[in-house]
Amino acid sequence: MPIVHVNDIDMYYETRGEGEPLVIIWGIGGEIPPLVDRLAESVKGNYRLILFDNRGSGRTDKPDIPYTINMMADDTVGFMDAIGISQASVLGISTGARIALSLAARFPGRVKNLILHVAACRSPDMEDKDAAASFERLRAAMTQPGFMEKVLAHPPTIASFLRQFEALREFDGRPLLGKIRAPALVVNCTGDPSTPVRYGEELRDGIPGARLIMLDGDHLLARTSPDRLVGPALAFLADVDKIPVNH
Repeated sequence: MPIVHVNDIDMYYETRGEGEPLVIIWGIGGEIPPLVDRLAESVKGNYRLILFDNRGSGRTDKPDIPYTINMMADDTVGFMDAIGISQASVLGISTGARIALSLAARFPGRVKNLILHVAACRSPDMEDKDAAASFERLRAAMTQPGFMEKVLAHPPTIASFLRQFEALREFDGRPLLGKIRAPALVVNCTGDPSTPVRYGEELRDGIPGARLIMLDGDHLLARTSPDRLVGPALAFLADVDKIPVNH
């Protein structure tokens, strides 16, 4: 298994294909094989997909300390250093979008292009009752004994899931948005109760030059209909990088 030591943890990662680096940062639990397979097919020869498990997830260490989004962004920079990547395009999904946002704002030279999916710069559940209910359903399901083992090949522990969950809820990236310099695309969904439409609009308005696409769908679109994310993501990369890709 490919493992690198970063900060205080050992991180598990995989790479697929050859070309310009495209780092994918998952959300909590973070296993979306249909998206990876579809991306690998579509970017063959143009991008090298780089996947890793965040601290607290999968086959990466799960230290018994509080986690923060900025800490996981620091892990990402350390991971890129460890495998010799000075700059990459970055796709962040859900919690991974918050990590990607922190990465792009705090380490602007490391992010060439930024794609954020089902993304917000802060926790909608703090002020939206539908989002709060959605967050509570996630917390209740993922902390039910045995549930994660049924749905994930390499599940987090309940304790490490809760550390990630609190990092997600406590993060407020609004002060970071104006510091992002990479070309940015936000792909959110109109039927996502955990991330209401206005939070995608907040990202578009706060990140200089950002583009926003709203798709019909919910928070699981990358898992259930990966082509619908892959299409706009690759069109964006083809535009900003001038590299032809297969949709």
